[in-house]
Amino acid sequence: MNILEFAGEVVLLSTSGVLSPGPLFFTNLIYGSRQGSHAGIKIAYGHTIVELPLIIILALGLSNFSYLHLTSKENLKIIGLIGGVSIVLFSLIQVRSITKRNAVESAADAVNKKNYFFKINSKRNEPIILGIIFSALNPFFLIWWSTIGLKLISDSIILFGVVLGILCTFLFHIWMDYAWLMVTSYMISKGISILKTKFYYVLFLVLSIVLALYGLYIIVLNIVQAIAL
Repeated sequence: MNILEFAGEVVLLSTSGVLSPGPLFFTNLIYGSRQGSHAGIKIAYGHTIVELPLIIILALGLSNFSYLHLTSKENLKIIGLIGGVSIVLFSLIQVRSITKRNAVESAADAVNKKNYFFKINSKRNEPIILGIIFSALNPFFLIWWSTIGLKLISDSIILFGVVLGILCTFLFHIWMDYAWLMVTSYMISKGISILKTKFYYVLFLVLSIVLALYGLYIIVLNIVQAIAL
């Protein structure tokens, strides 16, 4: 695997977390309705404050193993199988959430109501604070990084070493968070609810299916390699 292939893997797998309609996303819509794309930047920044240290901690945890242990065939198969199963499970969760379209749209409608949950003051930094809170306390976010994300981190360490691996994983992933949150916060400020467009649901469904197939591919590949040995 070269750096371009790794970048493609990070972007593909990151869609399972970035595009999910979770608490961070809905908070982004709430503030985006008042502050536009600036809200997306602030919330993404708060998210970064949690995400970068988490990536570093996971990478350092992996690096405690010797390079030979980390890259041994047995450990690579275990990491690959865990990653593959996690990808399939997360994809199924995403498909299930997208089938509950009415519930998601109801939440989107609530976003447009004045003073939803709390008063919004554009002069304060609530979006940054909530970006931190809804990242650190989101079980989906933590589980994603401890399973799918862990596979990406291990791949990056094997390819580039610890320091460069952390940097590559972070940069190839984080731009998607900023882009998605900025675009959706801008759209909601213009009165365009992306959650009410068919494009969002079709895109989300297609990506979930592609991710599930990729996860199955990883599982089958590791099983075949194990049998061959």
